[in-house]
Parts: sequence; C-alpha cells; structure tokens
Amino acid sequence: MNRNLVVLDPAHGGPDAGASLGDHIPEKYTTLALATRLRTALTAAGFTVIATREGDSADPLTADQRAEMANRTQAVACIVLHATTIGSGVHVYTSTLQPMPEDAATADSPRVFVPTPWETAQARFVGQSLRLSDDVKNALATGNLPSIVGRAAVRPLDNVMCPAVAIEIAPLLVEGGNPTPVTDADYQQRVANALTAALKTWRTHADSRTVPQ
Repeated sequence: MNRNLVVLDPAHGGPDAGASLGDHIPEKYTTLALATRLRTALTAAGFTVIATREGDSADPLTADQRAEMANRTQAVACIVLHATTIGSGVHVYTSTLQPMPEDAATADSPRVFVPTPWETAQARFVGQSLRLSDDVKNALATGNLPSIVGRAAVRPLDNVMCPAVAIEIAPLLVEGGNPTPVTDADYQQRVANALTAALKTWRTHADSRTVPQ
C-alpha cells in the first residue's frame, strides 16, 4: 500500500453526462470540479493524487478501465465522486460485497497465488473500506456537514483492490433559507476539506498499521 497515494474517480464524462443538477448543469462537470478542489487540498496535505479523468474527454475511461487504473497504483484509498439533487448533505457508500477474511498465511504456510474474480475484487478490502467510511463520516461531522452512510452497488467499487468509498454530494439544507446547491464553490470546498481531513486520519491508521486487514 502506498500510504501517500489517493485515486480520485470523478464519475461520468464525455457522452455520459450523468444526472441533471438543475439549470442544465450535468453531473459530469460537478464531479470534475469537486475532484479538482479535492486534488488541490490533498496535494497541499502531502498526498500524490491520480485522477481517472482531468477533463471532459469525448472518449472517457470505462468503469472497468477506471478500476484497472486504481488497482495498478496500490493506493491508500480510492474515492469515487458523484452528485445528485436528491436528499441532502453528503452520502458515503461502500460496496455491498461481503467482507472476505485474509488468508491465514504464515512463514510455514506460504501464501499461494489465487486469481481474484473481477466482480468481487473489493471483497478482501471491504473491512478497510468500512473503516475509511467511518473516518469520512467523522470528518464531515467535524466540518458541520450532515452525512448518510450506507452500502450500494456503485461502479467501479466492486472491482477496486484497495480501500474505496463513493461520495455523493446532495444539496445542503440551510435552516430558514434556500438549500445550497451542489454546484456551489464554497460547499464543494468544505466537502473537499473534510475529505482531506479524513484521508489524513486514514493515512495515520496506515502508518500505525492499525488499518484492518
């Protein structure tokens, strides 16, 4: 695991515009804007960031190709970014796969290579991903950002071989005022700052070898 490397996957792109977020703004631009803010914050915190897309290419990577990119890096975390007009606050999802325990390999019983099924590649990392989602939830709470944590079949989570969560930002409800839209720059920056704080905590877990195996 490269404890300083994070993979960002701004969902959609190209002909796949994603959801309509109002005022004819497609989701693909909002996820890219959030990824740009998050990359800047993570870089300032000492992380190296690899993004599955940095613009709106006419021929973006497929979900499988995005997972392949993440799997080559041995990143400390992969963050899939989405946006929606449904609900409120920040939604944090992990894979619906059941956790798979690590092999009980020892010096007397060396680990034997077993091919990993593509559709369940995340299973061995689900425990870590759940711990990462807890760190994200705590950081969002510290930043006064409401969150909902759950599990969902969000591609390419099931194919990623590292701790991975999907982050979906929804409008931020403001008491006595109009909701803050997901396109709001200040709101996106608050989310980016909270995610950076969570990943710094997660990196500390990796440093102290307390990340669940």
